[in-house]
Amino acid sequence: MNQPIKVIILNDGQQVKKWVADIVTFVSKSPHFIVSGVIVNEGKKHSNSSFLYRGLRYLDSKFFKAKSNPFQTVTLNLDTTIYPTTPIQKQFSDWLDDDCVAFLREKQPDLILRFGFRILRGPILSMPKFGIWSLHHGDNEVNRGGPPGFWEVVQQEPISGVTLQQITEDLDGGKVIGRAFTKTDLLSFHRNQVNLFEIGVRLFEEKLIRLSKGELIPEKQPFDFYSNPLFKNPDNKKSLSIIFHFGIRILKRTFENLFYEEQWIISHSKTNNSEESLYRFQNLIPPKGISWADPFPVYHNNELWLFAEEIIGKGLGKIVCFKYSKEEKRFQSPKTVIQESFHLSYPFVFEYENVWYMMPETGDSGNVILYKSTSFPYNWTQEKTVVENKKMYDATPFEHNGKWYCFASERSKATLTPNDLLQLYILEDGPLGSWKEHPASPIKIDVRGGRSAGKIVTKNGRTFRPAQLGAPKYGYAIQMYEILHLDEFKYEECLVDTIFPNWRKENLATHTFNQADGWQFIDSQQLVRKT
Repeated sequence: MNQPIKVIILNDGQQVKKWVADIVTFVSKSPHFIVSGVIVNEGKKHSNSSFLYRGLRYLDSKFFKAKSNPFQTVTLNLDTTIYPTTPIQKQFSDWLDDDCVAFLREKQPDLILRFGFRILRGPILSMPKFGIWSLHHGDNEVNRGGPPGFWEVVQQEPISGVTLQQITEDLDGGKVIGRAFTKTDLLSFHRNQVNLFEIGVRLFEEKLIRLSKGELIPEKQPFDFYSNPLFKNPDNKKSLSIIFHFGIRILKRTFENLFYEEQWIISHSKTNNSEESLYRFQNLIPPKGISWADPFPVYHNNELWLFAEEIIGKGLGKIVCFKYSKEEKRFQSPKTVIQESFHLSYPFVFEYENVWYMMPETGDSGNVILYKSTSFPYNWTQEKTVVENKKMYDATPFEHNGKWYCFASERSKATLTPNDLLQLYILEDGPLGSWKEHPASPIKIDVRGGRSAGKIVTKNGRTFRPAQLGAPKYGYAIQMYEILHLDEFKYEECLVDTIFPNWRKENLATHTFNQADGWQFIDSQQLVRKT
């Protein structure tokens, strides 16, 4: 778009929450937008929270600390017109008076961002050509009302959503601009709410970028039925019940942590890629206190090698390699091949121009690092840093129709998880070259498929992307997405299958699948007694 998009902000005051200030700052600093005014609501604020509910939320926020505080109050400093108004209030709705409507008509906004007021009604709804955008901190298909991020925890829903809408008179039922999904924090209302508001900021910014490029495509749904109740703040009786059940849940979790620990193991099968009954796989189980995960097999010089992540106790992950003994028909004890001062996992091994390389997960270092084998398979050195100053996780390069691409999950802020935001890059000079963000990136802001789970799979002429289903816990299951279309301009995929961790009763999760020359490997997490 040639001209900046004129934006009006709706707030409940010049003192705003930090998450609001983050979005407004993003807009004000972008050359594609201009903030032409802020309308401040000076009407009365109503609270219907019960005593026990307020006490529950207070204790929760003190007991379960979050990494950030998007709810701290900050001053919104903008060099623009501030227009205070007292709306006409009726039950749950607000109408702007004639003077305020005249102010809006004078400003002729292209877009209004709503961070205050209640359900808006009247001519304001049809004034901006791009509508009025508002965040609903919940998936509006299953949760309308409030409080944000609360009932998902009460009902132990594995996934919590955020919905960005172009609002109508039905506050949570407007046109959907975009959605984001993250794992529900099943133990803390406060932390779950923090996660939702943080990922909501990222969703808002992404859709504003799409709008500025003329690439915004709202959802098209033939129906918008909502069959759940309108959620509200719990009364004292309901709050007491919630407190009791959460006390039981916390005691159970504390008991488990005292006597049990989680351990990752690897399972494998060799059946020419036809064996998909996971309960028949053989298990490669480490000693207690050690985890083996992220299996990446390589068949080289008529020998099978298995690269994996190893974690001892609560230490950092390192990369190890197992050799398969044909005579003994088993994997020998692993040898450490790469160990750094930062965490390593997901040892993505590939051969390019007759040289072996590895692009392991090095997100905690803040860089994507490429390693080169000086003597395969045990000796590796850092070849180059392919991406600097970005926390990227589980990079998965692959070739498609003669062009190289790479999926990688990004932790764009320290307060966000690396499991939701999936980026796609074009590797302009092959797998060793520079990364250019694909026009369709990010592919997802969604814990359902937002992090890779292994190499791209080709089967019967079709191409599939293994991805993690990161809820109800990290690495819970593996989803298979078929890549329907991929070129330098467009990406399209669809979910075709899910591998749940149900083939062994001990399993809690499974998050990596790979294969090589008839061998198939998958990892799983189990709960074992502490030594």
